[in-house]
Amino acid sequence: MTFEEELQRIDQDIRKLKIQYDLYFIGSNPKPPTDQRDAIDKMLKKYQGVHIKSLAERFLYNSLVNKFNAFSELWNKAMRVREEGARVHPLAARAAHQAALAENGGSHGGRAKGGARPAAPGDSGGSNGLRPAAAARAARHKGRPEETWRVPAGGGNEAMLKNLYQSFIAAKASVGDEKKPTYDAFAREIARQTATLKGKVNCEAIDFKIDCKDNRVSLKAKPSK
Repeated sequence: MTFEEELQRIDQDIRKLKIQYDLYFIGSNPKPPTDQRDAIDKMLKKYQGVHIKSLAERFLYNSLVNKFNAFSELWNKAMRVREEGARVHPLAARAAHQAALAENGGSHGGRAKGGARPAAPGDSGGSNGLRPAAAARAARHKGRPEETWRVPAGGGNEAMLKNLYQSFIAAKASVGDEKKPTYDAFAREIARQTATLKGKVNCEAIDFKIDCKDNRVSLKAKPSK
């Protein structure tokens, strides 16, 4: 197994772990998936301090570490809330069950009943969905100067990357483009472009802009100055 394949497997394990925690917090699982969490933590720590030559792989690794740490913080907070006896909202319970069904190969191509796609980890609006707030932001920003997202050449800014992804999806929705990549595929493409430009020009970061022209949405990247 190559390093990239191992990173992709870890990414899948994190997604499955999130679902197991969701099911635990709504009461469907009797105990938290501590063993699975410890196993992922061990795999990620195995590469701490190891020099990763490929910029794309280094970017992906840093993204996974940040994602896992963010989820771990949320899980720790949720554990404290659970210990205090907070009640789980029925909609949260339904969403967790639908996500588990999709992950286990449920019917309708992984969609829940009614055609709604369960939310994917790291994407609060679903892997291909668009939150109403994102669409509203796209409408408000129409005609305004282009916004720039600065991606560190070594990766590591998960929040900024998610913001760029949501803005990219919102731009596609504003022009009626139904072809929307998943967050993971989008992150890999950003990592690829970042590594390519870093290989050509020695820079600390890459600036990305969303370009909308002739009802087509694309990303433009250039080394930051």
